Amino acid sequence: MNVSTTTYGLLGMLAVRSWTGYELTQQMRRSLRFVWSSSEGHLYREQKNLVDLGWATVDEEQAGARTRKRYRITAAGAEALREWLTSAPQEPHFEIEGLVRLYHGSHGSVADLAAAMDATADAAREMLDEMLGFVDEYLADGGPLWMLEHGLNIAAASEGTAQGEFAGRPMFPGRLHVVALVIESTTTLLASVENFARSTAREVRSWASTTDLAATPATRARLEAIRKRHGRGTP
Repeated sequence: MNVSTTTYGLLGMLAVRSWTGYELTQQMRRSLRFVWSSSEGHLYREQKNLVDLGWATVDEEQAGARTRKRYRITAAGAEALREWLTSAPQEPHFEIEGLVRLYHGSHGSVADLAAAMDATADAAREMLDEMLGFVDEYLADGGPLWMLEHGLNIAAASEGTAQGEFAGRPMFPGRLHVVALVIESTTTLLASVENFARSTAREVRSWASTTDLAATPATRARLEAIRKRHGRGTP
């Protein structure tokens, strides 16, 4: 079958509630893009794929003078999601263009390499700030944690299906315990990327060139520190 992690990411969203195609795409890009990025076009193609697989249905509904598509999970889709959750996940993937540029940095200039590291750090900080905004939302009075602590629809929330609204968007307080774990991991990774890229930009600017062999002693110290940090003894 033509399925991917993106397919299951969308399917999981439909297990929470029905969504229009636009809502589903925006919800994916708001949340899962931090850990599993997909283009908007790919997300719309995957919605059709879910219907072709029999894992979702789609209905046309009126929205003013226009119509829109609303997707709902099927029993087969719910079973496919449960089966996927029992399988082993893929190995972690990292897609950081700044690190690809760093890998090939010896072919360019010091200025360009340092600028790439600065841009990577800036982007990581922007993403981190966006996620911290989510945390502020979740902790705010009237937010999803407040809903849980004040017993708002607590029985339904425990099933992960209760929905409230905050700041004009749907909230799912019954899912907050797993969402918070993902945010903890993601913010830690983003902070690490930012710190690494900032320090690397400073170091690169101290080089005479990107092929400066005077960096050799620092390279040895770095490799030995890596080995020690991760509990590897001397071979």
